[in-house]
Amino acid sequence: MGARLDQHFLADPAAADAIVRAAAVRPGEAVLEIGPGRGVLTERLLAAGAAVTAVEIDERLAAALPLRLKHPGLTVVRADFLRLDTALLPPVRLVVSNLPYSVGTPITLKLLDWPVWSEAVLMFQKEVAERLTAQAGGRDYGPLTLAVALRAEAHPLFSVGRESFRPPPKVDSGVVLLRRPARLRLPPGLSERAFERVVKADFSQRRKMAAKCLAGALGLARPEVDKVFVDCGVPASARAEAIPFESFVALARRLRTEVQC
Repeated sequence: MGARLDQHFLADPAAADAIVRAAAVRPGEAVLEIGPGRGVLTERLLAAGAAVTAVEIDERLAAALPLRLKHPGLTVVRADFLRLDTALLPPVRLVVSNLPYSVGTPITLKLLDWPVWSEAVLMFQKEVAERLTAQAGGRDYGPLTLAVALRAEAHPLFSVGRESFRPPPKVDSGVVLLRRPARLRLPPGLSERAFERVVKADFSQRRKMAAKCLAGALGLARPEVDKVFVDCGVPASARAEAIPFESFVALARRLRTEVQC
């Protein structure tokens, strides 16, 4: 079986063990795995005592996994997670997955819209892992970083080399811990849409000053927007990649009337 459906199967037992250790699986708890493939992670999650629901898009892999592992704690759902109604899945505290490179980002965004879990240990293409966990001021920091920051704290754990997969991909991977706070990280009265509109406007032209981009997008006078930036502790000359999450929240809060209309 080759790399069908963007499949690069984790084949390094040490890497799989490290991921399961990082997940700190509790005996008896329900765990969701997306894209189990040949079951290297699945087998270790089951050995740690988890009850695993594994969502697999590939019909052959979905059929083979329970036959190979023969474990009563395994439930395989043959489905495309991006099209699956998450209400049909059992509630879980923990998600552990080696995500397909091409759909790692949309799967993560869908997971963040599913409120039942509290922690996720996920492996991505290294470039995506760096974008998820980037800090303000770095080149990887951007709209994806902020979209994740709304719903979860993202922490880099460790890298996994391309040689750990069969067939080997062309890039390395990164493992990320997502820890969900009790609620959306926005103050009362500020909508997610309003926050996202400010972020989108400010990142629309990365090389330009964020205040200029935002003034143009909202049809506001530049001095008015400059004052809002300064009042929020952000230099009016700042570019979007230099503005931390909390400052984007403050800007959106001050401009909520304009961005929610």
